Amino acid sequence: MIAAGQPKQPAGRTRQARHTEVLDRWPVLAEHWARELERRRVAAQAPERTPMQGISPLAAINRKLGLPDDHGANAIASVDQTARASA
Repeated sequence: MIAAGQPKQPAGRTRQARHTEVLDRWPVLAEHWARELERRRVAAQAPERTPMQGISPLAAINRKLGLPDDHGANAIASVDQTARASA
């Protein structure tokens, strides 16, 4: 097996890097439809929401499911207490 090492770009960024490389060689046409396509492509790359930083994995899952951040937090504590009582 050949060891290729770590990728130089994160997986989601390689497509953007290739597109930027192509645009360096062949710029966007000066026509309205071409500029509009490029504007939409750039707008689609911008994140819609701020990244979830500094929150617990449970809160991240709950946000993804549309639940309150603390949903299910008491279930973890109650299982913990039950396990200690039975020991």
